[in-house]
Amino acid sequence: MRFAARILPFCLTIFALFLFEGICFRMVEKYATFRLESSWGSKISENINKYLRILPLSHFAKTPSNSSEVEFSLFKALEEDKYAAKIMSFGRPQRDHFVDYVNEPDPLRKSYRIIDINHIRGLILPGLKRFPTDEEVVKGWAGRQRDQMEYAKALFVDVMPASTSLSLEKTYTEHRSYDFFLEKGMACLSLPVRSKDNLINDLRLLKKSYPAVSQKIVCRAYGREAEILLSSCSSNPFLVNMIIVDSPSGFAEAPQVESAPWFYCTLGKEELENMELVDGLLDWVSASRDSNYIYPSKIGGLMRIRDNFSDKNLLSFPIPLIQECVSFFESLEEKKELRSFAIKKATKPEPTVTTSTQVTRSEQIPDQLDFSTVSTLQSELPRIETENSQAFDCKMVREYRDLHADDPSISLADNRELILKIGANFEQMGPDIIMEVGEKDPLFYQFYQSLKIIEAQSVGDF
Repeated sequence: MRFAARILPFCLTIFALFLFEGICFRMVEKYATFRLESSWGSKISENINKYLRILPLSHFAKTPSNSSEVEFSLFKALEEDKYAAKIMSFGRPQRDHFVDYVNEPDPLRKSYRIIDINHIRGLILPGLKRFPTDEEVVKGWAGRQRDQMEYAKALFVDVMPASTSLSLEKTYTEHRSYDFFLEKGMACLSLPVRSKDNLINDLRLLKKSYPAVSQKIVCRAYGREAEILLSSCSSNPFLVNMIIVDSPSGFAEAPQVESAPWFYCTLGKEELENMELVDGLLDWVSASRDSNYIYPSKIGGLMRIRDNFSDKNLLSFPIPLIQECVSFFESLEEKKELRSFAIKKATKPEPTVTTSTQVTRSEQIPDQLDFSTVSTLQSELPRIETENSQAFDCKMVREYRDLHADDPSISLADNRELILKIGANFEQMGPDIIMEVGEKDPLFYQFYQSLKIIEAQSVGDF
C-alpha cells in the first residue's frame, strides 16, 4: 500500500505533464513550431533529431510507400491522406488562427496599395519596404541603394477562369483570406487565364516587372485551371515555388528535376474512381517530396481526400504548409543556396509492354469462386517466404500488407480477414470501385465474393 501511495502521485504527475504538452501542441502556435523545429532542425536541415526520434511524435511519421509495384492507386491515395493529416498536426494552431481571422465580425480593414502591370490588374502589395542590396541594384531591382524598394515575402496567385469578371466584388471570405496573407507579408493576385501559354507569360511578366515581390510564387487553382497550372509547371518548374490544386480536370507529367515545386492537392472521394488522374497526382506528390532536405522530403508533397465531413476543415489545411514553404525558400536564399533544376537521374525502369487477357465485368469476373481458375491465377504470383497462411493469397492482400508493414494487427491477421476487410471498404466507396479492382485483380474479387457469401450463410445459420 505504501508503494502504491508513493507511485500514484508520480504517475499522475507524468500523465498531467503529457496532457499539458498535448494541449500546448494543439493550441499554442509558438510551442507547435518549437517542437517541429526541435524534431526536424533548421529549415534547410538534412538530418532529423536522432534523440527525439525515439519518441512517438507525429513529426516522425513514416512516408507512404512509393513503390511502383503497388498497382492499386486507391491504396496509395488513402495512405497519403492519412499521412498528410498526421504529419501536418503541428499546423492546427495556425489553422485555428486563420479560421478565427476570416470569421472575425466587422474588422477594421487596412488599406493596401493595388497596382496594375500591363493587362494584369489588381496586384495587392503588403506595404513592406527595405533598402536594396548591392546585388539587387546591379540586377536593376532598384535605382539606388539609398532608395527604398517595395517587396513581399512571396506572391500568392489565385488562378481564375478567363470568364471571371475583374469588376466583380470578392466575397467577404476571399477578402479576409487575402488580408491574412497580406498581414503575413505576402502580395496577392487573382489572375484570370485562358491557356497554358497565357499563364506562363503572365508569371514571367510578374517576375520581370516586380522581382522583389514575385521572387517566390504560390499558385492555387481549381478544376480546369488546375490542369492548366499543372501543365504550365510541368515544363517550367522554376516559375513557382508551390502549387495548390483542387479537383483538377486533368494533369501533366510531374517535373523530374532536383528542386520541384512544393505540391498540395485535394480530391473528392468520388474522384478516386479516376485512377489515371490519381496516379498522375501521386507522381507529383512523390516528385515534390524527393529532396535531401528534411522539410520538403516530409511535407513538400501532400494529398488529401475530401468528403462531406472534411470539406470545410480542408479549406484551412494548406495555410501552415504555405508558411513552411515560404520559410524554407527564404532560408535557402539566406544561405545563398539556389534551387537546382538539374534533371534527376532515371530511377524507374523502362515500362515493358505485356499482353494480358482483359477481364470483362459481365463474363470473366464470377460471383462465386471458380476453383478451376484459382490455381492458374495463384501460380502467376511470385513466390514469397511468409509466416502467414498461403490460403487466399493474392496480389491485393500482398500490397495491403506491404503498405501496413508497421501495423502489428495487419501482420497477425490472416488473408481471409484482410480480404473481407478490404472488400468491404471498396464496396462502401461504390460499386464501380469494386468492379475496377476486380478487373485489376480477378483473384481477389473471386475470393471476396465467395467469402462474403460464406459469411452471410454463417450469420443466417446462427
